[in-house]
Amino acid sequence: MESDGKTIGEGAEPEAMTRHTNMGRRISLVVLLCLVSTTLLTSGKLLEIAERQPLGESRDRWVSVAEAVDRAANFLSFNRPYDLIADWRGLGQDVGERLDTVSEVVEALEVEGSGQIPPALVDSTDTVGGPEPEPTGVAAEFAVVSPDRPLRVHVAGDSQADEVGHALEEASGRLFDVTVNSRNSTSLVRPDYFNWPAELLKVSIRDDPDVVVLFLGASEWQNMETRDGSLVEPGAPEWLEEWSWRLSVALDVLSADHRLTVWVGLPPMRLAWSVDGVPAINAAAAAVIADYPQSVMVDIWDLFGGESYVEKVAPPSGGSPVRVRMDDGVHLNRMGSSWVSDQVVEAVAAFWDGRCDSTAEEGAICWRVRGDAAQDIGSRAQALETCAELPDGGLVCWTNDRAAPLFTPPGEYLSVSASWNQVCARRAADSTATCWGDDLDGRGNIPGGAFESVVAGAWHACGIRPSGQVQCWGTPVANMALAPTGIYTEVTVGERHSCALKPDGRVDCWGDNEFNRSAAPDIEFVMVSAGRWHSCGIVPDLSAVCWGDNSHGQADPPGGQFASLSAGEIHSCGLRTDGSVNCWGANSYGETEAPDGEFASVATGERHSCGLLSNGEARCWGNNDHGRADPPAGVFLSLDAGGNISCGLRFDQSVECWGRELAGESSG
Repeated sequence: MESDGKTIGEGAEPEAMTRHTNMGRRISLVVLLCLVSTTLLTSGKLLEIAERQPLGESRDRWVSVAEAVDRAANFLSFNRPYDLIADWRGLGQDVGERLDTVSEVVEALEVEGSGQIPPALVDSTDTVGGPEPEPTGVAAEFAVVSPDRPLRVHVAGDSQADEVGHALEEASGRLFDVTVNSRNSTSLVRPDYFNWPAELLKVSIRDDPDVVVLFLGASEWQNMETRDGSLVEPGAPEWLEEWSWRLSVALDVLSADHRLTVWVGLPPMRLAWSVDGVPAINAAAAAVIADYPQSVMVDIWDLFGGESYVEKVAPPSGGSPVRVRMDDGVHLNRMGSSWVSDQVVEAVAAFWDGRCDSTAEEGAICWRVRGDAAQDIGSRAQALETCAELPDGGLVCWTNDRAAPLFTPPGEYLSVSASWNQVCARRAADSTATCWGDDLDGRGNIPGGAFESVVAGAWHACGIRPSGQVQCWGTPVANMALAPTGIYTEVTVGERHSCALKPDGRVDCWGDNEFNRSAAPDIEFVMVSAGRWHSCGIVPDLSAVCWGDNSHGQADPPGGQFASLSAGEIHSCGLRTDGSVNCWGANSYGETEAPDGEFASVATGERHSCGLLSNGEARCWGNNDHGRADPPAGVFLSLDAGGNISCGLRFDQSVECWGRELAGESSG
């Protein structure tokens, strides 16, 4: 169509392009304003990142730019929200962040002998784990260790110390009271960023720990400013001399007649500098520590492959290589960290062997190492035991694992369930529950009345009432014992979470949701099993689905059909529809190497697995510490595998357990 000799629509395209161009400019301007606003709002964080860079001209330029941005943000008050949050969280107020040189710590040591926190350290609002207590003073002798007075262990270091510290809590059972003090990207090289000797001086006076474990080094290999102001490159003789002096100051800070300091050496890392740098740092540390009788070094270089960096190494006790690294090639995963914690426990035990407070009264509890400890070293805290000295000089000792003498309750039972540190069973006479083992955190407060099923967990237990309601008991932490309301047909209990199956096939989980272990997918299931950090279930087509931690492949089930399955600590097993058993996940002790045969059921424990053959005989495989994988002869109706223990229900309805000894009975 034409009008006045001009085609309608002519000139429309240039107008549209103009509109699009203007819109693009507006969007670019908005994006630019957002970037500028974000930079100003977080100027304090930018300055922190710049200051963290390796010393040198490049860092100086970045710091200059970041300081200019921070000054502009201060002038415009744009950084007030970040500063308020930082003040609320106490950022920048730790003593390690306020003192910029190690020499200041040496000066502070001059007043440390008074038993009071030096003035340079008083203003810190840093509270690792709670409000700051009054100084405890310094004990004159080694601590007398008892179940009511465990060793106070302070684990300090960079990000590598975090996982090792938490592994140490598990490795020591109840004998270590562990505080983890990890600071990302920190080192002895950069006291201007975080001053570890200053932090440790405060910790030594404020908390007065019995043991301090230091794990530093991933950020050490960078330029360092010496005491005379010179900038030296890593590896140079002046660098090693300065670094050694700083470590000696840290050990001086921690030195006390009653305290042991454990320095954890560096493992090989997937970093270019580590080939030469890690051996140099380890050698320098060993030379310094040799001059301190109250300090020991745990050398883990060979434990994790030595000169050749590898992702997988064979466990200390032997077996197939397992993955011990996180994806970054620097940090140890949970498995590798547990090996380090084992080495630390061994070092502490060897140092404290036979030591007891000379002023202790008769009957005091002392730290000792079992005579047959050698065969158990490397399997967590099983090398330790607590002993009471009798008036006649004799000793009454018990192991410092999670339990004490063996107890198998008499009577007839309908079912039995074994966990990491307790066993629960349902009585045949009235279907009430009884449990034995660790009675901490309310696990022994079993409710009365009948149950349709009872399942034991690490820190709690649950059962299904005849009405279909789930009732749990045990520790209130993470609401793991707070079951949801509703009707359920099955309940399963892990370490710190539980899951239950509804009549419509949906699964509800509750408790700790670390690694999303309680985040069950919204699909239909026919069964479910809760492990330590993961969970698994079977869907209507009989395939397996898992969720949660998959660091060892334990939540990555193979294809095919399953009749049942069991989620363990860091591995899982499933019973195929043809009666064979298929396992996946960690295989440090052969726990996923199921034997051939036709099975009726399968159960997974901490590092072992057990199955019930179709003829009723029990077969177990994996870690056999304490005989947990060595079942007695005869036939069983059912069985279950726990942490260090396994249990089975005999045809006469008696319960028989093997493995780790557990304590006496608690009844509902």
